[in-house]
Amino acid sequence: MSHNLELSRRRILRGAFATAATTMAGGWRSRAQTPGNDHDGRINPPRPVPDIPLRCADGASTSLGTQLQGRATALHLIFTQCTTTCPIQGAIFKRVQDLLADQTAHALQLLSLSIDPESDTPEALQQWLVRFRARPGWVAAAPRIEDLAAIRSFFGDGGRAVGNHTTQVHIIDRHGAWIWRTFDLPSADSIAAILQKMA
Repeated sequence: MSHNLELSRRRILRGAFATAATTMAGGWRSRAQTPGNDHDGRINPPRPVPDIPLRCADGASTSLGTQLQGRATALHLIFTQCTTTCPIQGAIFKRVQDLLADQTAHALQLLSLSIDPESDTPEALQQWLVRFRARPGWVAAAPRIEDLAAIRSFFGDGGRAVGNHTTQVHIIDRHGAWIWRTFDLPSADSIAAILQKMA
């Protein structure tokens, strides 16, 4: 009897892992979308990203507009104390960086944007980058507390609680316009493919 229970448990676990793998491995879709709905696809028309002050992992002060200008950017929302989806997001970006040859030469950028500016100090953001062995071209930054609502509203992240945020990746063009939103936890290959088309 215990042997049958163990076999059933293994089947359930295999099914759960297969479902998770399918979710993460799916490619990016091409249907059009309008800003504000919950689906993935092209942002039509493109929307200028708000120029909000940021503090980077190296302690430098900049703004979101300045950081995006001249670079094709894949941006995701994270907080460094997250123990559930954010580490998966970090692993996806690590894989994206591995897939992009000569990333900085082609002005392709990855941006981990914190939604917990109170806790995500430059030191915490630097530890986030070290954790995933980030190379040049992957930046982590946090807005001011008073600008957090604007960030969350613009990217439609689904709520005010720190733990409630989208796991989509947002693609920003070299002019600082939001042009694409993926589905949740997209594959690294799909993100790299989008950025390579913009190189």
